[in-house]
Amino acid sequence: MAFIFIKAKHGKGAAQSGRHTHSGGAQRAASLWKQALLTLLIFIALLALIGGALWQNICYNRTHYTAEFYQIHSRKLTQSCRVVFLTDLHLREYGQDNCELVQDIRSLVPDLILLGGDFVTYGEGTNYDNMLSLFRQLSEIAPVCGVLGNHEDELYFLDNDRELVEKFTAAGVTVLRNEEARYTIHDNVISILGVEGSPADFSNYGASTFMDSVEPQTDYDLRICLAHVPTYFPEHLENYSFELGLAGHTHGGIVRLPKIGPLYTAEEGFLPDYAGGSYTLANNATLIVSRGLGDSSWAPRINNVPELSVIDID
Repeated sequence: MAFIFIKAKHGKGAAQSGRHTHSGGAQRAASLWKQALLTLLIFIALLALIGGALWQNICYNRTHYTAEFYQIHSRKLTQSCRVVFLTDLHLREYGQDNCELVQDIRSLVPDLILLGGDFVTYGEGTNYDNMLSLFRQLSEIAPVCGVLGNHEDELYFLDNDRELVEKFTAAGVTVLRNEEARYTIHDNVISILGVEGSPADFSNYGASTFMDSVEPQTDYDLRICLAHVPTYFPEHLENYSFELGLAGHTHGGIVRLPKIGPLYTAEEGFLPDYAGGSYTLANNATLIVSRGLGDSSWAPRINNVPELSVIDID
């Protein structure tokens, strides 16, 4: 009987132990499932927050811009001069008929308004009356001159819009196509050089000949060089004499990473050197690359507010 009693006790204990093991495994599985679900919900919430912040940033960058102020010094100027630089607007409007943009520029009281090109967008037709209206309004504030961008060149050469330059000129813009314009401001002679095309065009379409022809000149107090593409300067233009270079084209690198800077440009690839800001060239001139005021592609600006550049020279 003792043997039977021991065996029965052993069998009962095994059954209880089995039930306890099954119950504990189920509890652990339920706990793991809850932890996984909670982790998933937190991850989804974080993605939603990040996505919402990105969308808000993208929307803001489509409707707002900032005025970026730069200060440079000139050895020969007897009085300070303020230049407002606009580039890469791409048909965008800030307020009806760009009234907000015009009002802001008027309040800045510039001595010169310079343009960096790409005010139209190739592929969207030849109706750019809103830009012509903007130019007419700007020309009532200060002298306006500038260069064409690659989108104007494409409209001009590929879509055969041969009236483009005439329309810009009639609206009050002095268009510089490998040309110089001079302005006397506060008794100071300011020379503006406008170089057309891209760095690859330098020796082919007159830019090299033009820059060589004006290099010996010294009868000015300040010289500014305009080119649409910023890499034009380190590749070719910094071999010439001027104090300030202005460019656009890169749209600030489209995405600007915190503490790193611009992400990508077509000319330089990832982490470009010339995609927004102030740089010192080999000829000791200051190069200012504007992030521009608009967009021309599907890629949205992220952490990259459009820019109206304001340069004070003293």
